[in-house]
Amino acid sequence: MKRAKQLEVAEKVKKIHQQLAQFEPSLALPLVPSDDEQLIVQLWQEGSHSADFSQKKDRKQALDLLISLHDTSKNVAWNQVPGLYQHSQLLKWQMRLMRFKSRRKELRAFLTKEEVTQILQYAEKAIRLIEMEDVQEKELTLLHGDVVHHNFLWCTDGKLRFIDFDLAHLGEPDDEYILWLHRVLPAVDYDLEKVLAELPKLKRLDKRKLHRLKFPNELLREWLYVLDLPLNQQIVFLDYLLPFTKRALTYWPRLWYDSDRFAET
Repeated sequence: MKRAKQLEVAEKVKKIHQQLAQFEPSLALPLVPSDDEQLIVQLWQEGSHSADFSQKKDRKQALDLLISLHDTSKNVAWNQVPGLYQHSQLLKWQMRLMRFKSRRKELRAFLTKEEVTQILQYAEKAIRLIEMEDVQEKELTLLHGDVVHHNFLWCTDGKLRFIDFDLAHLGEPDDEYILWLHRVLPAVDYDLEKVLAELPKLKRLDKRKLHRLKFPNELLREWLYVLDLPLNQQIVFLDYLLPFTKRALTYWPRLWYDSDRFAET
């Protein structure tokens, strides 16, 4: 159960579920009617649990579910659904980088100067590469918008389904595959070669966009989030984020190299 901040968001989510209801097997956990127009209630699943991206089965099923969602554009004119708009991944990342830069002094309370500089250098170099991309645009479709593991739910019938379409928008499927890989790679020690080998369906992703994996999106997003938390919540979150950051920076040179290697094959 979740209360949308805006009525428009709640209406968008309900419209998406109405369209997805025509597909079998179902791609999303159904909504439960509510008298509160801004309340989004999905059917309770006793014993359900989130996907675990460290597990090969979960990675495979999650990718299959994403592909099925994107392929619904063959039957649904998503650009005609009220409240669904196109987002620019590049613009969002440029704005996120600007915000991260503006809060460097605050970050120094938690990270060394070298760590902050390293994150910024990776981000700035990646943005420049993305700005130079020369790839053909693909047809827009529905993107879930928040492909974190806990929005993929294993249901009681053994099927994996989506929850939480609050951030859903229009975009190119490749954009969401990249964001999903950003979420998956930390769970496999940033081993891009392993993920590409075990998930041949990722061949639908334009390899020229693998450069986008070089952008430390998760680090920027998580640190900007923690800076806005109250102090008592910051302390709890830092127990996870500090080791996550050090680990990511350790693996980033290999990820950079692998992104280049597979983009050229």
